[in-house]
Amino acid sequence: MKLIRGYYAYMAIAGGLLLGLVLQSNWMLNIVAYALISAGALSLQQVSRWFLRASITADVCIGFEVVCGPAVLPPGLLRMVLEYASLVPLLLTGCMLLMAYITQMRDAGRGTLIEWTIFVVWSAGFILTLLMAPGWLNDMALSLIVTVVNTMTVLGYIALLADTFRAQKEYIRTEGEKP
Repeated sequence: MKLIRGYYAYMAIAGGLLLGLVLQSNWMLNIVAYALISAGALSLQQVSRWFLRASITADVCIGFEVVCGPAVLPPGLLRMVLEYASLVPLLLTGCMLLMAYITQMRDAGRGTLIEWTIFVVWSAGFILTLLMAPGWLNDMALSLIVTVVNTMTVLGYIALLADTFRAQKEYIRTEGEKP
């Protein structure tokens, strides 16, 4: 039963990441995506404490999505500031998931270079977004940074999704070997 629950927990995380990647502009489906990530991570808290932390940050992302939704805040400066602030828990959610995968791979005696590389790509996309928010860049630098941010964000989501399946495979292998 534990093996099946873990399998579906990883599928929930993967489904949330995929939904978040494909439907970034739909605030209601982003809430569903964060709820899937939160539920999946909470179900895996016995594997690593990082999953519990990822679940909490995904819940914070849900709160930001609700507050920044069109029914709550009209377009304006406050909404824009909160939308940029909402990138921080999203960045942390991905980082916490990656730290959980790193812990899981270390416990299984596997290498973690892939996870650390994804960590850098995931973080760079969101950190560059936060750095370009104040409008310090000229038009040419801004267009270059926007291209880099879009590429890094998509690559980060895809790599995190692929690493979720890698961690799921390792979880099934290690849980299947237990007596």
